[in-house]
Amino acid sequence: MKTITICLLAACLAACDTATPQVDESVLAVLAEPALIVDVRTPEEFATGHYPGAINIPHDGIVDGIRQLSIADSHPIVLYCRTGNRSGQAEQALAAEGFSAAVNAGGLAALLQAYEAP
Repeated sequence: MKTITICLLAACLAACDTATPQVDESVLAVLAEPALIVDVRTPEEFATGHYPGAINIPHDGIVDGIRQLSIADSHPIVLYCRTGNRSGQAEQALAAEGFSAAVNAGGLAALLQAYEAP
């Protein structure tokens, strides 16, 4: 019985693996283009580290921030945050305003891992 319990516990722990999520291939394709890369975290989070070449526009001001840059609504925009939640909200806000090429890259850790991959 003890062996079965240990095996079940090991299986549960393996299922709960918190490995860094992968970046979607479509996002990697957009990154290969001349795209605007936007970190939608707070300025304080941005200051602790960010994707190379990214600019910072917090998610709650994304539409106004993009408009101030005079970015065409068809220009590729890659959005990321810490986990993908805020960048998903920013993507939806931009899509609602007609920015058709905005994509949510998810979290910074996965994006940096994809950047460093050969």
